[in-house]
Amino acid sequence: MAARHDRWLTAQQAAIEMNTTSAEVCRLLSLGRLSGEKQKQPGRPGNGQWLVDPKSVSEEMHRSTKRASQSKPHVRHR
Repeated sequence: MAARHDRWLTAQQAAIEMNTTSAEVCRLLSLGRLSGEKQKQPGRPGNGQWLVDPKSVSEEMHRSTKRASQSKPHVRHR
């Protein structure tokens, strides 16, 4: 990830970093796999915006890469 460790990412920005959708980022937030907080938006009652910790994004990407490399199918050669 680029040098963005000094600021929080929106769910949309985190989705771009992770090559996924913002809905998936929100799902990972609800599961506790990503850390973040919901920021209220002035003038928009009931709506908010998720801010995601960039460190948790890089950790999740590392976990995801690790899982993908472990789940590669074994190919039998004859």
